[in-house]
Amino acid sequence: MQISFAQVKTISGTVSDVSGVLPGVSVIIEGTKTGTETDFDGNYTIKIDNRNNSLVFSFTGFKKQIIPIGLKNSINVTLVTDISQLDEVVVVGYGTQARKDVTGAITKICLLYTSDAADE
Repeated sequence: MQISFAQVKTISGTVSDVSGVLPGVSVIIEGTKTGTETDFDGNYTIKIDNRNNSLVFSFTGFKKQIIPIGLKNSINVTLVTDISQLDEVVVVGYGTQARKDVTGAITKICLLYTSDAADE
């Protein structure tokens, strides 16, 4: 009888965009419900038992990235904004909802900064 044990490894890294670190990014092992999210400084740590898996990095307003783990112990990711996804998010008083799930009126607010407003 042959018994094999999966080796649990810890993968860590930082998630950022062009402006800096991103707190609250979802980091999930692809094909599972196992995951974590980045802390206030954009750092994450996740335990894996199969180096053939990939990590899925996702955050509202950014393109999802899938990175194979392989032999890496550290995976740093820079997310790229996804403007088309931002158009589908509606901010409500107690959270966010997808535009398709909202009932009632939706108002779009555009704020423009002008030099006249700064003088007042």
